[in-house]
This record gives sequence, structure tokens and C-alpha cells, in this order.
Amino acid sequence: MSRRNTPAIAAQSMTTSYERLSRRINAHIAEPHAQLEQRCTVRRLDTDCEDDWERVLDEMREVDIVQVTCRGDDVEFAWENPELNG
Repeated sequence: MSRRNTPAIAAQSMTTSYERLSRRINAHIAEPHAQLEQRCTVRRLDTDCEDDWERVLDEMREVDIVQVTCRGDDVEFAWENPELNG
């Protein structure tokens, strides 16, 4: 392994499971199709920590324009963009 890759690997291993989950959800939300539809569905993975999911869901439910719907292992996030809908 080259020395150039070492910092990237070290930084990746220091990332918490909550941060990885948040980044995954943000990536789904940022997808062009999700932005057009103003919704996305994220599947819970077996490797996800339940506490991390509960934290994310609690935080998302606090945002007035976001609706969170749980359907088994899937979680749908829907939102309204006041600039587009107003």
C-alpha cells in the first residue's frame, strides 16, 4: 500500500456509522430524480445501527418541510421546496 492512500483510509475508518448513514441518505436526497420528485426512499441495511437510524429519523422529523414515512426496511423522505411550490 502506498503512503498516499494511508490518510484516506485513516479518515474513512474514523468516520462514525452515523456519519456514513447520514451521507448515504444525503446522497439519495441529492439525486436529480429525487429533487424533481421531492422524495426518495432509503433502505435500511443490515449493517446500519438502529440507534443511528432513530437519531436520523428524529432529526428529520424536526424539519417542518420534511415528511418521514417508515415502511418496513424502507424509509421515505418527502419534502416541499417553498420556492418551487409557493
